[in-house]
Amino acid sequence: MWNSPVLGLIGIGSYLAAAIVVPTVIGHLIDNRFDTEPAFTLVFLLIGLMAGLLGAYRQLQEFLRVERKDHG
Repeated sequence: MWNSPVLGLIGIGSYLAAAIVVPTVIGHLIDNRFDTEPAFTLVFLLIGLMAGLLGAYRQLQEFLRVERKDHG
């Protein structure tokens, strides 16, 4: 049960969401502080998207490698 493939996929989704939301919120806070909206929000959103997609891709590759090894 606790070693279910679904949990691995949920982890990847959670990582992707956090990698996008956290930098975006930080960018929004910086924008509010320096009255530069939406400059830092957009920059941090793009950084979060790039980091999130790269990290999720790497995690998915590892997940698929383990699944193939276990079932193939």
